Amino acid sequence: MNFEKNIEKAQEKARKVKLFAHDVHGVLTPNTFFCDSEGKRRYSFWHMDGFGDLSLTANGIQIAFLDTTSIDEEGLFRARELKLDKFYYRIKNKTEKLEELKKELGISDEQVGYIGCEVTDVAPMKRVGFAVATADAIDEVKERADYITLAPGGRGPIREICEFILRAMGKWEEWVEKVTRMGYK
Repeated sequence: MNFEKNIEKAQEKARKVKLFAHDVHGVLTPNTFFCDSEGKRRYSFWHMDGFGDLSLTANGIQIAFLDTTSIDEEGLFRARELKLDKFYYRIKNKTEKLEELKKELGISDEQVGYIGCEVTDVAPMKRVGFAVATADAIDEVKERADYITLAPGGRGPIREICEFILRAMGKWEEWVEKVTRMGYK
């Protein structure tokens, strides 16, 4: 299938984002896990995606993790490590949670961005102004997306979309200069 997207239209939508939400598994992780002999799961996170979430936060964009599948609280650990206050795991309905967040923050659909990769992401993507799919997302997600990252899940899609959003807003160059001066961890 051909999923060619209009970059100018995507940039226009990205400029309006005040809340950016995403799943954990398949977006922040490469959709794989390691299991030890005691059955404990371990997931890997792409370090640069953390920089992406922190960069958006530092530039006034709220981040929310919306996770339906966490059973080991690994996403919660990552959210705490990044000092994010909007992390929801074991949620039943991502669309309902997004609606609650929009109401809480006093924002409209067009001010919300969302990145996903799987069937559980299609419904919330229909309720946001800027929908994004990872490079390895299923076709239904790519079809709904305004933008498809070059990076697959767990390999930098958050970092990539962070730069896209901040460039669209005209904030990227200033952010790079600030980070270069102060260092960023």
